Amino acid sequence: MTRLSRAAVEQMMNASPDTTLEAALEVFEVFASGSLTDEVYILDDVGGKRIAIAPTALKEKYRRG
Repeated sequence: MTRLSRAAVEQMMNASPDTTLEAALEVFEVFASGSLTDEVYILDDVGGKRIAIAPTALKEKYRRG
């Protein structure tokens, strides 16, 4: 499991404003967590896929579509 600070993720998104959160984190899907506030967790093998768990506010901020 990898942990990224919210600030690091915000910097990644600001550097590539046209990308999705999933693409920036190189994951299949990003799930929202109401209990996380300052970190994003990346899990390498959940059902054979790489996923991320991010604070709800962060996921909502970078929602596309």
